Amino acid sequence: MTPTWKLSLPTLALLYAPLATAAPPADLAPYFDTNAAPANTYQVVGTLTPPSWSWGQIELLEGKQLFRGEYYNRRTEKLRSQDTYQSSDYPLRTYYGSLNQQLVDAFNLYYQNSCATTAGSTCPVPGPTRPEARFALLHKGRKTAARTCNVNLTPTLLVHGAIQDANVWLFPNGNDGTGKAYGGAAQVTGFVQDLEAKNRCVYALTFGNFHGDNFNQAIHVSNAVKRIKALHPGVARVDVVAWSKGVLSVDAWLTNAPTWTGFSTTRFFERLAAEQAKAVPAYDDSVRSYVALSGPHKGIDLNFRHPIHTLTIASTSYNAPVGRGPMPWTYFSAFQCVTWGTDVPWYNNPYAESVCEGAGGTWLDYFRRIYVSNITSLDSTGKPVSSSTLQSLNVGQGLSSSAFSFDEYNLSLFGSVNDSGKYVSAYVGQLQTADDLRGTYPIPDRSSSTWSSVDPDESRYFSWVSQKLVYNPYNIYVAAGYLDSTHPQCKTTAYDPAGSPCFAYHAYNTNQNREGYDSLNYGKYRIIHGLGMAAAKEMGGKFITRLSERGLDSRLPSLYVLYGNSYGASTDARYETDGMTCPTCSVKGDGVLFEASIAAMDQLTQGWTATKKSTSAKQEGMGYGHLEMGVTPAVWNKMSAHFGSLD
Repeated sequence: MTPTWKLSLPTLALLYAPLATAAPPADLAPYFDTNAAPANTYQVVGTLTPPSWSWGQIELLEGKQLFRGEYYNRRTEKLRSQDTYQSSDYPLRTYYGSLNQQLVDAFNLYYQNSCATTAGSTCPVPGPTRPEARFALLHKGRKTAARTCNVNLTPTLLVHGAIQDANVWLFPNGNDGTGKAYGGAAQVTGFVQDLEAKNRCVYALTFGNFHGDNFNQAIHVSNAVKRIKALHPGVARVDVVAWSKGVLSVDAWLTNAPTWTGFSTTRFFERLAAEQAKAVPAYDDSVRSYVALSGPHKGIDLNFRHPIHTLTIASTSYNAPVGRGPMPWTYFSAFQCVTWGTDVPWYNNPYAESVCEGAGGTWLDYFRRIYVSNITSLDSTGKPVSSSTLQSLNVGQGLSSSAFSFDEYNLSLFGSVNDSGKYVSAYVGQLQTADDLRGTYPIPDRSSSTWSSVDPDESRYFSWVSQKLVYNPYNIYVAAGYLDSTHPQCKTTAYDPAGSPCFAYHAYNTNQNREGYDSLNYGKYRIIHGLGMAAAKEMGGKFITRLSERGLDSRLPSLYVLYGNSYGASTDARYETDGMTCPTCSVKGDGVLFEASIAAMDQLTQGWTATKKSTSAKQEGMGYGHLEMGVTPAVWNKMSAHFGSLD
């Protein structure tokens, strides 16, 4: 069924007082979208009516506040159905492509560009596949759009996390238009249908960049709540549920980001963060209950302590939609970044194409380096330093100039400096989320065999490296190389690249990237390197540091911190194991985030009175993994019961 379009003249929403923010300083202004007169308001640009099996309606909201510019690469843009990876085993175009297309079409209400639906065309930047920071989508459930839910009950706003959009709340396993989910998954419908079945009106946000800036997203949460209240004039407040990274946008708003202090007045990225914080609307007592669903209130360092996840994203050409993930290393040695053989047409994925295509597929090419950032350090004021262009670095490693695309190679969490000298990162929100949790959860030595089936680093990463360091002529394995470190040392490299380098030695001696020899004349090669955690925190404006110093506004009537405390049903979802003290001990987290970060009620309620805490705040762990918490009926029932208790 073809979606019907309803494009009206922009409808100005409720007006609020202009934001009391001056223009950013001249050196920071290029990092913000042009806005001569920021105001605490929004407008509804238009509406999209999807097919009858999908959402009831999608509105395009345009914020009038000051937004930091969002940047995109091929792993963060909005996918058109025609661009969605498709195979007989992984039919994303069928099961997710139509839902993705609705997002593109809704953002296109502003751009009105035919590229959104024209196969083979290239969309402009900015455009419907890479919307500007001021835009967000507000989705309405079918009963909500038809207003056949109880419009007098407190409505609910759902806020998605990283690598997600609002569709995760409607069809967590996709939908082919006939009610079937991908892979025959048992859970077909989502929390939207569950709440509407209980007569509640439900809305959900989609951010333009799902790895985007948390201050920008806080503005969108505030605007969405205002819009929902305008649609429910008899209701004083809205219930807000945020999942995973989505909690940080809500945290920023509910802790009154404009009042945040402590930012450096001389360091580049902290100055940027201070300007962004000023643009977030002051909290206006418009939330009845905030449900924080397994969110990183104290940050995350998953991709620093577990490089296997980054390597998978970099080197696997079939990894859509996993290819949406962030990548923390500044550069790669290509033997980590392998395609396991020669390139073949049926292995190609036009959406999540690997930067390792054509490199690392043969033994003699192991030590070719793939650069995914050109930033080498931060200068005395905290600005990124680069000694060469990203293209020059990769061409110097053997890539042809014609094969280079800035968007395909600028994949590091740290970003790169582009050819115009401007810092560009598609993962600003992830940089803001980064924090060092080794003080609570030290990096353990898991090299013993007892951990081989539990710790993914031992079962996936180090075994993979070991395989690639041997020579295998005629299926006869020869110990041609080895890893010169304990396993914890290589895991620590991301935190301290200079103090804890991860080297491999190999009998094949090539001058390319060799840094020396061992006593047996094996060549020495650095296989992991990056700027380190301290730089990541600074480039994120020390967001988690500032957030951890503040509690939510004490006017909030109810806080419910709900989190997972197990791996969940699938061992494939086991990513974070460093909280475990034995192979059968508690995971101390949800398989992605540590318990100290997700069970952070004390942090969120700092500044509240003891009575307020005891009557208005609670937290609870459930036996599910991080990827299950937003899509599991038992969790939905907990939230629904909580809302019912407040009616």
